[in-house]
Amino acid sequence: MIDEDKKNKFLEAYDAYSDALYRHCFFRTFSRERAEELVQETFLKTWEYVSQDKEIANIRAFLYRVALNLIIDDSRKKKEVSLDALLAGSKNFQPPNNSHRIMEIQALFGEAMKGLKLLEEEDRNIIILRYVDDLGPGEIAEILGTNANVVSVRINRALEKLKNKTMYE
Repeated sequence: MIDEDKKNKFLEAYDAYSDALYRHCFFRTFSRERAEELVQETFLKTWEYVSQDKEIANIRAFLYRVALNLIIDDSRKKKEVSLDALLAGSKNFQPPNNSHRIMEIQALFGEAMKGLKLLEEEDRNIIILRYVDDLGPGEIAEILGTNANVVSVRINRALEKLKNKTMYE
């Protein structure tokens, strides 16, 4: 039987991190439906873990670790779908007729996605964790099972690769 304190902490974690986890999953899958499913699976697996009376020191890092593992499993099962095809077929990425600011944001988003697609998966993941999910090197280190110094070096190297690749594309 799970005590009320654990239930409340779990619900607080859901309220605090579900939107961020959705963005994280979306930037990995480029599918709204799949991102929603992955978030649900993440919280389900976390609930199962908590209900076994296991302790979680950093719930945010734990949730991202579970989501990352689910994404990796998912990507192994499915073929990669072209981001360009998704963007072309999605009404959500079509700018409204009268909003120049939204068009600018979408153009910048498109450029960022093109740049990220040029990186290897490991580099792309660390950039998304840092700049899309807004996680610090310490939290990323906990998610990836390494230390913060290694993460900082990997972020800098990935940014350098991104800069070099986009200069020559």
